[in-house]
Amino acid sequence: MGIRSKSAAVVVLAALALTTTACDDEKKDGGKAAAPAATAAATAEDTPSAPPAKVTPAIFLEKVTEKTGAAKSAKIDESITIGATTIKGKGAASWAHGLQADITMDVSGSPLAKTLEPVTGGPSVHYLYTDIGMYMKLGPDASAELGGHRWLRYTKEDLAKATGAQTTQFTSMDPVQGVRALIAGGKVTEVGQDTVNGKAATHYTGELDLADMIKVTGSSVTQEQIEKIKQGLTANGVTHETLDVWVDADMLVVKRVEQADTKAGALNVTVGYSDYGTPVLAAEPYDYVDMRELQKHSEGATAS
Repeated sequence: MGIRSKSAAVVVLAALALTTTACDDEKKDGGKAAAPAATAAATAEDTPSAPPAKVTPAIFLEKVTEKTGAAKSAKIDESITIGATTIKGKGAASWAHGLQADITMDVSGSPLAKTLEPVTGGPSVHYLYTDIGMYMKLGPDASAELGGHRWLRYTKEDLAKATGAQTTQFTSMDPVQGVRALIAGGKVTEVGQDTVNGKAATHYTGELDLADMIKVTGSSVTQEQIEKIKQGLTANGVTHETLDVWVDADMLVVKRVEQADTKAGALNVTVGYSDYGTPVLAAEPYDYVDMRELQKHSEGATAS
């Protein structure tokens, strides 16, 4: 199987870049991993939400960030398409204090699927996101060759090096971030009424240029980090993106779509949110091996 080969490490890093960045460079202040959210799921009504009279979409969306943020967690249904490659993910995420998530990605629509199979044991990749970093579950062959460890850990530093971007890109799963991006862009408009998962919702849209996308990173980001984000966007050929969100009658985000042109082809990231308040149990695994250790083994095998 040869997981210790140099190519194996490259494959894992490539899969990581594809499934975690998705050209999303939004930033949310970090924090400790959220405790499992145990609030009741919000119930959407069948009446469309709409801004009160004489209230701009931006002001209304500020209220949406409050309501959605207070819900703390939700089930996630995600689809990422870059050119001819599509990856889909399902799971749950909490954003109460930084991101905590348990997501399984289906990479069968990616050219990496066959190459990844010796590492993951199949076309699905199970990820846990915590305050420490990200854990990827290993397949039985890779686990056996790595001393029985069942998880491969990427620290935040590892992720930054692997993707060339900030590890806070995990917050692409945070529904509040999409709304904040629309507000920060200053060009949000209400499209009108729509239906999402059989229920009424209001559709908002906006276009963000490079400066807008940088603005979303927030005041806590250093100038050096901002430059890295800018370099990453430029390297991927991203100059602007279209961002759409759908809000239900309870002022909760139920859908988010990002679209942009990249050097790898058209990018479309669609995330659906449901069952707000769902518990998220993404505890730190104890039986893991660090990505850095895998890289050392790879370098040693190559040298020998």
